Amino acid sequence: MDSVSLAEVGASAQGADVKSMPVSQNGLSSELLEELAALAAEKVRGDGLRLMGEGGLLPELAQHLMQSALEAEMDEHLAAEAGRTGGRGSRSGGNTRNGYRSKKVMTEVGTVTVQVPRDRLGTFQPRMLPKYARRTGALDDLVISLTAKGLTSGEIVSHLAQTYGMTTTKETISTITDKALESMAEWRTRPLDAVYPVVFIDAVHVKIRVLSTIL
Repeated sequence: MDSVSLAEVGASAQGADVKSMPVSQNGLSSELLEELAALAAEKVRGDGLRLMGEGGLLPELAQHLMQSALEAEMDEHLAAEAGRTGGRGSRSGGNTRNGYRSKKVMTEVGTVTVQVPRDRLGTFQPRMLPKYARRTGALDDLVISLTAKGLTSGEIVSHLAQTYGMTTTKETISTITDKALESMAEWRTRPLDAVYPVVFIDAVHVKIRVLSTIL
């Protein structure tokens, strides 16, 4: 979520209906941001505002967004299959929803639990959260970045617990870094092309004086 100043938006709009205008690249409106700001202010006056980790605001938002995305993917999948089979119900050869299965996912803002929808024919494969995925790609990138900075597996586990309230293990961290090492090994052992074109570009810088200014 980008940082947005509602005052600046209102000033630039010059009296327009600011609340109906999207103010971020993700389409977040100023009305939604104002509601989140009011919620944050209420939390601060109460028990305090916690962004990440257990009981944090961001994991709760991430959970709702991921759940909505999964529901949308299921609707799209069922609509596509209905178009191919000519019917939605199982009696007509189509596919239908078949309950949910609970899944705990580690994200870069903390651990969330989502209800992954199931279909009767078992053909639904969510793109956002693949079948056996237990982590988001952004979390993997974070672990690899911390590893590149010289942190050990134990230090990364401690950092994730203190910063994101996330409980993980050294084995999980090693699994993430091993995947990166496997990709590096594949790149190093890739077959080489017979010829690689190389272009050398050279330039000469000449100072020119124009109207007492050196360009």
